[in-house]
Amino acid sequence: MAKAKRTAAQRKADTAAERRVHGAILGYQPYRMKPVHFATSFLLALTGRYYRLEYLNKASVPKTAPRDKRSVQDEYPSDRLHSRLVDLEKLDPSVDLESFRTLRAHLNAAYNNDGSALAAVFPPYSTFGADYSAPSTRYISDRSKNHGYSGSFVVSVLGASAEGRRALGNIERLLELPPPPLAAFGEPLLDDAEEEWCDRHDELYGAILPGRLARIGSEMEDCTVAIGQLAANLERLRSSYSMRYMVLGLCCWLFAYMMRQGSDSPLLLVDALQGRNSRIRAQSRATYARALDLFSSSYDRAFTASNGSGIEEDDWNVFAGSAEARQVLDEHFRDLGVRIGIVQPRSAVAKHKHVELQADTLRVLAYSLLDEGQVLTLPAFAAQLRSVWSILVGAQASDVDVLRANRFGPLDHDEDLRPNADAFQTLLVRLGLAVEPSDGLTLVAIDAEEAI
Repeated sequence: MAKAKRTAAQRKADTAAERRVHGAILGYQPYRMKPVHFATSFLLALTGRYYRLEYLNKASVPKTAPRDKRSVQDEYPSDRLHSRLVDLEKLDPSVDLESFRTLRAHLNAAYNNDGSALAAVFPPYSTFGADYSAPSTRYISDRSKNHGYSGSFVVSVLGASAEGRRALGNIERLLELPPPPLAAFGEPLLDDAEEEWCDRHDELYGAILPGRLARIGSEMEDCTVAIGQLAANLERLRSSYSMRYMVLGLCCWLFAYMMRQGSDSPLLLVDALQGRNSRIRAQSRATYARALDLFSSSYDRAFTASNGSGIEEDDWNVFAGSAEARQVLDEHFRDLGVRIGIVQPRSAVAKHKHVELQADTLRVLAYSLLDEGQVLTLPAFAAQLRSVWSILVGAQASDVDVLRANRFGPLDHDEDLRPNADAFQTLLVRLGLAVEPSDGLTLVAIDAEEAI
């Protein structure tokens, strides 16, 4: 007998049940999430406000023809939008139509640099969401739906501890700095009036009790301290990329949280040799694969450990019986790791992924671990990187034993790990984060050439 199709009401009920399971176990809903989605959620929760951004959306999403030629509602086509913006005095009449089309392409490149995060959201169009690559908080709208309230979750956890509140304060000061030049590009299209945002996290996923927030905050304290350090360094350095780096750091916090959901002692081996050593590549893949597997199976362990406390059995049965609901855990872990520059390759069809830090990601992690004027030897910096972010590079003599204790190997210190550490050192030097004042001595610092 064919399986009966579920009604719309049943599908809606199942979706709500899955949301409650995610809320009870993870604290938010995992999606195939980009950093820009998380950024929108975090900034909405932190500031409690948003902007409508109608004409920024219309100008940043080029359309060549109206969906319905009879509809005057569709202002996305360039000829219609050009006239409308001139009438609103948001565009100078001297800008002709062809120049306006070129301007729109530049706006799309500037505020949709995450690719598919930005789409038309005003009538007669609708979409799953719209996220802008925000150079300032004035570019935050409430049209994002692909974040699962992950930003609300992180703000709640940080707000529950002294170190977390200190980190949030540092981030808020960072947001108060004069925005980078990119913020001025779209300014004529921005709204002056801000609107109050309603956080529906607790309504959709259930409130996170104070005891649970305190427990998560304690487990994540070292990463939280690192986020506070990152924000303080970015405030001092006044980088044009401060918003981007801050979002990357917060996403690293979230990725570390996911790994710790799976294991008390997660470990990722960086392949700094980029495949030139087959043994390093194989073990880097193995560390990533184990972290993914442990996160994916963490829900089953959490339900068993809870003895049903906090998770309704009917809700769990809906989640446990859905292959799609379980698959999204893998996709969320994989996609976030790739998007924040910890996991490679980026291709979705690549079956085997390994750990390889991208330049911006390494810079962010270094800023999170180093204070102004602080100088560390490479082994000391590597120890911090492993202790806080669970990332191992092979620069410590004990790394062979650590890998062996975690059932990874066989790797030789001289033949495998030392060349890998040398390649990692080369990247640090290239980024200006390390110098080699003498043979065998590498010193790591922010702006290393000036500090040493």
